[in-house]
Amino acid sequence: MKNLIITIFFITGLVLTGCNHDDEPVVDYYVRYTAIAKPNAKVRMYFRNETSENSHVDASMPDGKFQYCVGPVKRGFEAVLGASYYDAGGYADYLSIEVAIGSAPFVLKKNGTNTSGLLYVLE
Repeated sequence: MKNLIITIFFITGLVLTGCNHDDEPVVDYYVRYTAIAKPNAKVRMYFRNETSENSHVDASMPDGKFQYCVGPVKRGFEAVLGASYYDAGGYADYLSIEVAIGSAPFVLKKNGTNTSGLLYVLE
């Protein structure tokens, strides 16, 4: 009986020391930013890129839909998105931040209508 208890404690110790979070694989995330505005309106879309620098694009689209993807990025990345009408003022009608892990499909993480911007931190 004593040997059985010692064996159980030994196995439990091995299992607990084998669960080290440093051994977790590094996961690549991809972020897709979307802004929807009025068709053919000139929009300034600003976002955080994969080097954590702020970027912007000035453009107009026939359907009013603007999308930009960045990655790979790591856990803790701060995804930031904003879009406003370049000449007329005001905010884009709809903004969204979606995240994909590796080659998995994108999942909506944050969205808003008529807002100045969105922030989402990858967890």
